Order: sequence, then structure tokens, then C-alpha cells
Amino acid sequence: MTAGKYIAFLKSCKGVTLVELVVVLAIIVIAATLVAVSPGFVGTERVKSASKELLADLQLIRQSAMTQGPDAAAPHLRGFGIAFESKNRYRLFRFNDSNANFIYNGAGEEISLTAGEAAPRQRDITPPLELKIKSSGNLIDPANDVLIFDQHGIPRDVNLGFKQRSIVIQKPDVGDVQKKCVTVTFNRIREGLWDGNSCQEQ
Repeated sequence: MTAGKYIAFLKSCKGVTLVELVVVLAIIVIAATLVAVSPGFVGTERVKSASKELLADLQLIRQSAMTQGPDAAAPHLRGFGIAFESKNRYRLFRFNDSNANFIYNGAGEEISLTAGEAAPRQRDITPPLELKIKSSGNLIDPANDVLIFDQHGIPRDVNLGFKQRSIVIQKPDVGDVQKKCVTVTFNRIREGLWDGNSCQEQ
């Protein structure tokens, strides 16, 4: 094709007007916004955020248990713990075994994590998100479940026996939202995806 014929071909082609381009871009932006704010997308992001916060809290108290010793506020320090008050709330604390019986006897033996805090640190999981724990193959409400890390970072129950735990974060009212989970074992804490039976590492 000669240069003259090519120029004539270009002149015969009708281009896209600015108005048409703006309309197309507006449609794309609206469609992308609808996808981004869909309940499934928002729910998934909230579950991820809650899971990461729980993971960070568990890592914090485990690390603190291995690196901090007794002080004036907690002379009988046995470890750092997490107590689940309900499916939407838990608290972080130092376990001060005030009667030296090597048994966690409840909130009366809880001390704040740092001297600057007046009470154990509390976390809320905003509904409709909720926490569940795996027990005997089922997911149950975690109310009154307590996990304590000793000075070696080993997870223990209220009687200081060994304990492992899988905690699931879910948004039950939206079926397509992936459930996240945090598993506590003897030597590590990891985050994963809940497959309906176990916590699969990502």
C-alpha cells in the first residue's frame, strides 16, 4: 500500500469521540466499583484483617512469655494468656499465679500486659464476624476457653497441661466468604484457610 492510499484509508476511518470514550470509562469504573463493594469482597477483607490481628496477638503473648519474667506487679508469673469471652471478644493478659497452685483460677489472676495498661488488653471482633474453636471435630463457641503460653512458649490449658488449638474466623451470613484460621501447636503459630475440617497452611 502506497503512502497516499494509506493516508486516504486513515481519513476514511471514523475515530472515537471524546464523549464516547468518557462514557465507556464511566461504565468500566461503575462496574469495578460494584465488584469491589460486593458483600463477598468486603466480608473476605474483614475476615483477613481479623485473622491477622488474632495471629499478631497470639505471637505477641507467646514471644512475651518467653522473654519477660516476674516483676512487682506479677511476682508469681506463670506465663501470658488469651481468654475468649465470647465469639466476638477476647482479652490478653499476664497470668500471675497468686496462690501458687499452678492452676489458672480465673480473671482474678490476670494482670495487664504492660505497666502502662490498667487492665488486660481487650479485643473485639465486630459482628457479623465471629470466632469459633475446633473441638472434637466440631466448631463451637469459644466462650471461657483459655490458652496460656509458659516461659518456653508452650501452649497450656488452665491446669497447665499441654494444649493445642485451632481458632476459626468466619462470616456466617455470606456463604462465599473464605474462612480463615489460626492454629497453635507446641512449637509454632500459623495462619491458614479453613477447609471445613482443618486449618490448611497457605
